Amino acid sequence: MSSGEKFVQMIICIVLFFAVVVLVLLARPAYRREPGPAPSLRLALRTGFATLFIGLASGAAMIARGVTAVNSGQQQLAYQVGGFLKPVHAVSLHGILVLPAIAWLLARTRWDEARRTRVVALAAVGYGLAIAVALVWSLTR
Repeated sequence: MSSGEKFVQMIICIVLFFAVVVLVLLARPAYRREPGPAPSLRLALRTGFATLFIGLASGAAMIARGVTAVNSGQQQLAYQVGGFLKPVHAVSLHGILVLPAIAWLLARTRWDEARRTRVVALAAVGYGLAIAVALVWSLTR
């Protein structure tokens, strides 16, 4: 590997590190106990950020596997095996959008907060099961 390639890899690592730091800073308010959003929305945000971090981890695993193949001189293999976690990556990344959207829509109903929170919790469990199914499918195909 040339020094130019090492420099590019170092820059990519630095950018990814700061991206994770920014995401953690953005997620922090969702985990505070201060009064703010309704409990159903707070649960949706917390669960959504958890699914986002699962998506980031699966993306990092795919990148690491692809880079390892490229560094061993097998560029074509990197394209074949690098995206082995695409389904779990796609499903989990969208949790940050889907779960708060469900909570937002439920806030427009006449249901009381306890019922909305139960429905959001059920949606979060269902979304977790969808991520688990996508992970099993990714690892067994």
